[in-house]
Amino acid sequence: MLLFFHFLLLLFSNLRHNALANAQTVAKTYTGWDCCKPICAGTNNRPSLLDTRGAVRVCNKSNQPLSTNAGVSAVTGCQANVNTNNAAYLCDTYQPIPVSNDLSYGFAIQVQDSQAADHPNCCKCYQLQWLNGGAANKTMIVQVVTPGGAGGDVKRGDMIILTPGGGVGPLGAAGCNGMYGGGFNWGLAQGGVRSRQECERLPGNLWGGCYWRWNWAGGAVNGWDVVYQQVECPGRLVSISGCVA
Repeated sequence: MLLFFHFLLLLFSNLRHNALANAQTVAKTYTGWDCCKPICAGTNNRPSLLDTRGAVRVCNKSNQPLSTNAGVSAVTGCQANVNTNNAAYLCDTYQPIPVSNDLSYGFAIQVQDSQAADHPNCCKCYQLQWLNGGAANKTMIVQVVTPGGAGGDVKRGDMIILTPGGGVGPLGAAGCNGMYGGGFNWGLAQGGVRSRQECERLPGNLWGGCYWRWNWAGGAVNGWDVVYQQVECPGRLVSISGCVA
């Protein structure tokens, strides 16, 4: 009977391990920061989401948070010919947060087939562990604020970590220029700034998040292999985004 009990324990342990492994996603990480209103700040005409998931908090161009209803209805600052005084932008609070030498919190664009505001992965959190690069064996917990599109080297399932100076991407610098004005150098469209020193070409309130790549992650982060799985969202991230799924 005792042997049978140990057999059941071993079987349960193996099943649990296999289930966990199957739930993991192997992908790559990239960086980005285009100042645009996150897609998950909308509801895709499903107001009931405000009572369940919530909507990602957004800011005006002065980095002041908008009310939930105002944020949902506001147009993105990345829209062509937008009135920047009435537009919504990415708050500077979405920068990476070092917690310890081996753990960071942050926010991400998860590359998906659909970029709808009611995407089921909006506001979910994932624990990432890098397999190589300067952050090998380090962990980051990110909350998805935008289901992004694939293109070039970026494939479905990849995580684009929101990092100031991480690259303005396909929409260009229009959003960041609308929010912060001209006169700043946002780096390459893909990959952004290339050194810690270049972080100081950004607005001063974004330097800390830009430094994160070089100080904590130990490099560019782009193209590094990572494995991740869904986890419960830390309260610190939820308090910033205002949503959870």
